[in-house]
Amino acid sequence: MATLTAVAAQAAVQPKGLRVGLVAVRSEYSLAAAPSAGDIINMIRVPANATPVFVQFGCTNATPSYLMKVGDGISPARYRSLASYSLGLGYVLAWANLDTILPPYTYSADDTIDIFISTVTASNATIGGAFYMNAIFSMNPD
Repeated sequence: MATLTAVAAQAAVQPKGLRVGLVAVRSEYSLAAAPSAGDIINMIRVPANATPVFVQFGCTNATPSYLMKVGDGISPARYRSLASYSLGLGYVLAWANLDTILPPYTYSADDTIDIFISTVTASNATIGGAFYMNAIFSMNPD
């Protein structure tokens, strides 16, 4: 089990944009090794007072499929509950947990949107590919 961090989620990185309005962020984490069950991939840094209104994610390695969820440090399944993903699925859209109807969440402190890998199926012999994430969030005045 490891915590991996994409470039767009590094501690020193803040999404570019005005502090009020919509901000779009794209992130990619290239796999240097096969992910394991329990791995967390920090994908996008979200600043305090941001409200994600769109989250899109996917992966590009066809050999294993992943049972994973997408969320943050407070709620690991905030944007997508546990489900299976693979290359053939393409991008998945989610702006809120798809199992319930929730209002958009506004972050009170800086956080990251993360991919939580629960299970990796098939052979891990084929390493490569990447996880991708796009997000749009609105910035509320401080």
